[in-house]
Amino acid sequence: MSKDMMFFCIPQQAYMATSNCSKLRRRPVGKVPAGTQPKLRACETCAMYPLVDKSKVPMVSLSDYLGGQRPNQVNLAAAGMKKIMEEHREREAV
Repeated sequence: MSKDMMFFCIPQQAYMATSNCSKLRRRPVGKVPAGTQPKLRACETCAMYPLVDKSKVPMVSLSDYLGGQRPNQVNLAAAGMKKIMEEHREREAV
């Protein structure tokens, strides 16, 4: 996963860097010790992680993003996307 790629995060309803996505998902859920931040509510139930990790969402480089290009929003209802998300859920359940 390239750290300087931008994509449209559906749960956040915002453009996000892949490195920020990775950092947000590692945050703890619920009450956390002082000095740390909890996971954002939208990130707690996000199904986009496997798609972002496999670069299956439309992305543009950070330099292109800063130049005005914007990636399209991924269609989570597409059969291929559902399959990737289901495989990820099955692996996590094990």
